[in-house]
Amino acid sequence: MKKEINIAVIGLGYVGLPLFCLLSKYFPCIGIDKDTVRVTQLKDGVDYRECENQHNIKMALQRSLLTSTYSDLTECNVFFVCIPTGIDENKLPELEPLKNVCKSLGEILKRGDIVIFESTVFPGATEELCIPILEKYSMMKVNEDFSVGYSPERINVGDDCHRIVSTPKIISASNIESLNVMRDIYSTILDAPVIEASSIKIAETAKMYENVQRDVLIALANEYADFCKSEGININEVTECAASKWNFAKVYPGLVGGHCIGVDTYYLMKRAKDKKQSLNLVQTARHINEAESKKVATRIKDYAVFINAQRILLLGFSYKANTPDCRNTKVADVYNELKQHCLVVDCFDPLVDTKKVSKDYGISIIHSKEEVQTDYDLVVQLVNHNVFNEMGFADATFIKLKDLL
Repeated sequence: MKKEINIAVIGLGYVGLPLFCLLSKYFPCIGIDKDTVRVTQLKDGVDYRECENQHNIKMALQRSLLTSTYSDLTECNVFFVCIPTGIDENKLPELEPLKNVCKSLGEILKRGDIVIFESTVFPGATEELCIPILEKYSMMKVNEDFSVGYSPERINVGDDCHRIVSTPKIISASNIESLNVMRDIYSTILDAPVIEASSIKIAETAKMYENVQRDVLIALANEYADFCKSEGININEVTECAASKWNFAKVYPGLVGGHCIGVDTYYLMKRAKDKKQSLNLVQTARHINEAESKKVATRIKDYAVFINAQRILLLGFSYKANTPDCRNTKVADVYNELKQHCLVVDCFDPLVDTKKVSKDYGISIIHSKEEVQTDYDLVVQLVNHNVFNEMGFADATFIKLKDLL
């Protein structure tokens, strides 16, 4: 590379922390997060969210620094923005965190700096939202004084196979010089291909397409599962048989939560509405998947009535197996629906942060096996944590989520 690279990673969550650890192997790096408690914990190698393993964090800290103060980034010249982009209570894009980061970065930007966004956004957001804020607070112009890039994250929480280092990376930039720098950086840290998009908007839209396609396919599986149920046959066996054909997408029905699929579609739908474009299939798929949690709760309630179950235990609260990540978990919807109709409904998940669940959802979670009572009538496993395989409920009726779909 033509100039010395000094990197800052903004946001040390599921995207930013693994990227920080990987970049630190090759470049001087500073990680920044507004959560001062989290930064303090990470400095001790403690990551309760399990975004990265302790060994990698401690190795990174031998070469790099962590902070909560933007003034500590003044020597950096390449900035990776990895903050979460969520939705509000009206399911509209929640963009204030991204705007605030752009404002803080703008105040410290220097000539020649590059800002690379990895956060998922709607097509056009980088150029129409982020760049104007950077220009305003830096009092500089993009491509004259500083550059911008976009490379969508492809983190799959809890997946030990598809890690950053082995996942192909899409890159795009506001000019060829910054694109070259991005290619050099990502090629250095990855063992996977780097794909150059012809524009930032292409890269943004590709990320949207990845997640929306998944949402639509799961919606199809959920709808087809209902059809199979009406025929008295099992959707999972149907899927296994169909998957023997080479071009069949092997997707199973389920609850769609988490930080990507159940969120990003709303970014696309808002953008399409602004453009006066109809996305009927996408909207229908989102409606189907949003309704799935109430459908599951109704089936649990009906089964509880059938067997005269008064005390119900739900196993798992996170949005997917073997991770503490509870963002947009649909188990919360199932729990709240059941609480309206059933005498006793408890939820056990030893992986999640119970204080955070209580704060975010107002739900009290059982966290240790010792606290789990033995007098439940019905136990429903909604999340396939491995730890549940070691548990037995001899005196209760036991069913899994797949039995309800």
